[in-house]
Amino acid sequence: MIPRIAILSTCLAAAMCGASALAAGPEAARGYWAVSEAPDGVKVGLIFPDFSPNTFAGLSFLCIPGTATVSGAADVAQRLPAGRAVEVTIRPDDSPAAYRARADVSQMDDSVRAVFETTLADPLLADLANAARLTIAVGKGRPRALPTRGAAGAVADFLSKCRK
Repeated sequence: MIPRIAILSTCLAAAMCGASALAAGPEAARGYWAVSEAPDGVKVGLIFPDFSPNTFAGLSFLCIPGTATVSGAADVAQRLPAGRAVEVTIRPDDSPAAYRARADVSQMDDSVRAVFETTLADPLLADLANAARLTIAVGKGRPRALPTRGAAGAVADFLSKCRK
């Protein structure tokens, strides 16, 4: 087991910390779902407080209130060139949803996210709110378990704020 201080000192971004937590196994993936509002829109996603108390990691969604479009982002544990097409499969319980995404490489810390578009009407959002289990796979990577704690309230709040 890697000491927590070693993980903290080597992680440059919360996204990479979230990916490290997921790779370390279920005991490290103690996160919860939360909502935040910012000038760029409303976000819902996972917070891993051991790594960052206020930055989303693992999986997140963003909307601009009053529009139907939702942007999704999933952290990628492997190196991908910017713009590379990749499939993201999100599986709440036994309801898989696949999205065509593209790799987005952060210029600040070289972390990689797979970004994709969906809508507020996507059944995935309701499925996330009601899920007992959640996994995500990016490309040919193995599925990783993500926490569902707080998803019901956070997703309901997100949808409410996005539809205003």
